[in-house]
Amino acid sequence: MATANEQLEAMRSLRENWDGYAAAAPRPHIIDLAQELVTLIEPMLQQRQADCVLHVSPTRVGGVLIEWQNGLIEHEVDLSPDGSIGFLHRHSATGQIETRRFAPEAAVVQAGFLHELRQLLAA
Repeated sequence: MATANEQLEAMRSLRENWDGYAAAAPRPHIIDLAQELVTLIEPMLQQRQADCVLHVSPTRVGGVLIEWQNGLIEHEVDLSPDGSIGFLHRHSATGQIETRRFAPEAAVVQAGFLHELRQLLAA
C-alpha cells in the first residue's frame, strides 16, 4: 500500500475533471502543504498508536483531505485551494462533532491554528 506522501505525489498527475463530474485538479501548493502536514503528523501518530494510518484524498474543489482515527476520535483536515484550513473532529461513540476553519489573513499564521494543530498532535 502506498504511503500518504506517495499518494499525495500521485495526485500531482490528476487533471481537471479527474472524477468525470467536473472536479478540479488538486492545486500544487495545496499538495505541498499536505505533504508538510503529513510529514509532521505521521511520526507522532506512529509513536502513539501503531495501527493509526493517515488517509489522503483529493477534494472536488482542488484541495486535499487528510483523515485518520485516533481511538474514538475521527479527525479530518481539509486544505482548500484558497489557503483556508478546516478541522473536523468527530467522537464516534457520542457523535459529537467539532469544526473550525482558519482562513489566510495577511500571510500570518493565526494563533488558533497553532493551538488546533497542537491539540491534534497531543490526541
